[in-house]
Amino acid sequence: MIAEPQTRRADPRIPEIGSVSQAERMFIVNWVASEWREGGAPYLAPDFVARQGRHVRIIDIRPAGEMPGALGYVPGSDWLPIEELAQWQQQLDPKQPVILISRSGQRAGVVAKQLLEAGFTLAAAMQGGMWSWRDLGFDTSYDPAITQRRGQMRTIAVSWEVRKSCLTLEQARAHVGDPLSTRWLKLAALLVHGRLSCVDGRDAAGVLGTAGGDAGEFVLALAAVEQVTAKVLEPEVIAKLLMRRVEVFGRFYVHSDVHAGNALIKSMRADPRLAAALSGVYEAMEWRRFFAEPPAGVQDLVLEHSLRAEHQGCGHLRNMAQFPAAYGVRKGLVWDVLRAIYTNRWLGALDVEVHVLPGGHAEGGVLTVVLEEGVTPFSRIPLVSPQAAGTQLFINHPQVADFLRKQQTHFLALQRDLLDLPYGQAQDVERVMAELGVRQLTQTLGVLAKGLPVFEARFNARREVTVRELGRIE
Repeated sequence: MIAEPQTRRADPRIPEIGSVSQAERMFIVNWVASEWREGGAPYLAPDFVARQGRHVRIIDIRPAGEMPGALGYVPGSDWLPIEELAQWQQQLDPKQPVILISRSGQRAGVVAKQLLEAGFTLAAAMQGGMWSWRDLGFDTSYDPAITQRRGQMRTIAVSWEVRKSCLTLEQARAHVGDPLSTRWLKLAALLVHGRLSCVDGRDAAGVLGTAGGDAGEFVLALAAVEQVTAKVLEPEVIAKLLMRRVEVFGRFYVHSDVHAGNALIKSMRADPRLAAALSGVYEAMEWRRFFAEPPAGVQDLVLEHSLRAEHQGCGHLRNMAQFPAAYGVRKGLVWDVLRAIYTNRWLGALDVEVHVLPGGHAEGGVLTVVLEEGVTPFSRIPLVSPQAAGTQLFINHPQVADFLRKQQTHFLALQRDLLDLPYGQAQDVERVMAELGVRQLTQTLGVLAKGLPVFEARFNARREVTVRELGRIE
């Protein structure tokens, strides 16, 4: 969790609480937590870069002979060659988040270190450069038009403040069609190192959205198994299934938010049994480290406080835990899954990611992403930023969710030492997942998105997009 009641800061780049918007502060905290140094040069992973929206300037510093070249370039990036560094550095805002890209990341690391030493507090190189970007399945552009923009920086004037207002069709079209707001990823890459985010619109990063993200999909799969087999899965079985799922599919996403984090911290501060363990925990990064690996002697106490509805910041998981019958799940299943998530994380499953979102909901619409050609392992899927026109969007990728649910069903059917799913029952699980998935998404959006416009963004094979309004959430 990120919230903290005191203002002591281990990293001077993290602003004081209240000095900037909660969304901007959370972005900086996530940047600092994701960054690492090699020889004094700051680096960020390609998947972090891929999820960034319009708040970040991405600069390709390769020389003319490499542009666009065989590797292409990251869509939405500026081309400012390294040999012209002295000229374009003067035009940069030292407070603007900047990610630098080169062929392998080495030259970008050198420049990032120089910018950092010159007072650019949020400057970093993309680790591995364009080689890693392509290897991980992220989309590249070969459009030679970038060479005509040599040395030109795009205007980036995006406010961190969001307001609750319904998005218009024109605004939705402009947002989805902007390369700084929509990036692309090979679907096959999701099967080994990707992650599904929640439909929640408070994330500043581009998302592949489904209700509850990976955690919501895992609960959905287990609920379907329990319905089909008429058997309750024991907590230890759920924990083993989760560990195997992470080993097979890679990163696993669950989110909370600052409000729930504040309530959790306040609750734990008031518990005398945790006083000693929390005596040196105050600022943002200290809280991150504490929740990533609490001392073994207090882990049960941390779970006791964490597994309460008021301390769960994902509205989908919270509502499902509180009203299980409405979602078609067993009472207690959500808490069993969350317990497995936290304990697996504490056992060293670093691919289990607990993401903390800022602020309250200010979504102004729901966006459903559709690919006209359907979804296959080699399809490229658009990651859309939820931050749009000064408000937010719920982002839903139903085709991606359906594809991955089939893969998850096949995975569960292979866990024969933990589950007994004959072929016919596995097919039933897949069918129940599809039915429950629609029911659960409808239930959550009916609570969180009532009255909001629903847009469909339909992409064709040439990545041309048609956006239309479908109506409003009843």
